[in-house]
Amino acid sequence: MIHFVLKENMNASSMLISMKENPTSSQYMDCNFSSTDIIYMPQMSYAQALPSKNDDDTKYYFAIHLKDDNDKGYYGISANMDVYGHNLNVRQLSAGAIWIHNWEGDVNKKLNTIIVGWVVWPYRFNDSRTHLFTVWTKDNHRSTGCVNLDCPGFKLVKGSPISPGDIISPVSGINRKRQTITIRVSKESSSGDWWLYYGINSVPIPVGYFPASLFDSLSTKATQISIGGHARSTRNTIAPPMGIGAFASNPGQAASIHDIWLIHKDGRSTPIGNDARTKVTDGKLYSASPIGRAQFFYGGPGGKS
Repeated sequence: MIHFVLKENMNASSMLISMKENPTSSQYMDCNFSSTDIIYMPQMSYAQALPSKNDDDTKYYFAIHLKDDNDKGYYGISANMDVYGHNLNVRQLSAGAIWIHNWEGDVNKKLNTIIVGWVVWPYRFNDSRTHLFTVWTKDNHRSTGCVNLDCPGFKLVKGSPISPGDIISPVSGINRKRQTITIRVSKESSSGDWWLYYGINSVPIPVGYFPASLFDSLSTKATQISIGGHARSTRNTIAPPMGIGAFASNPGQAASIHDIWLIHKDGRSTPIGNDARTKVTDGKLYSASPIGRAQFFYGGPGGKS
């Protein structure tokens, strides 16, 4: 399937074909792009993000905290995330992200999800730079949703200084100043749309929104919010670094996510508590510290599992 995307979302150059006509996809209705800003590109699913034959050939790693509330639910989250860069190959992926889920119903077929964060993903972008990325689905990535602007869905606001897929710069690194992005995703009460706000070392401003019409259960509320690090590699490839590449037990070096606030139905925001569940996939490669004062550390060097 072919979809319109922005040049900043470029994958392997051999996959790109110039376009001469104005786009008609609805995700561009609020934007001012010329015809030369648009290219064709095959849609790539975040569920199949690496060059592997099947899902069993990909290894998934997480170092995250999760908050669940099936009754009252959640209506957004705001967090400051250190952002990093890595020299990865096309069989590796490393990210810091927020996951917003609604687990009601048959989750294998109806899981509603929004993912927002930063990612180093050479297989998609044909580089090892750090990019802002978004993902959405309403059926657990079976047939709906996409990454960034690959399909009609996420709506950019006019004048946004960044788009999903754009490079984030500068980034943090060992012996370099920490660079922090602020991400806020919140549900607008009247429309039900999920709005994305973004800032780098600054107050976040609107980027765009996921319309409520994209979703089923998530159009009402989220029942789980997760935050932390994520990495992938194909089975015969070394797992990549996560965060800055240091374990959480070294707070002077490790990646941090801080000022984490959960947003409630009435619009109130409260700091995330230390009762969040922790999920670390492989403790030999990665770790996550307990939450304290709405902050935690995470990451690890990766390597052979």
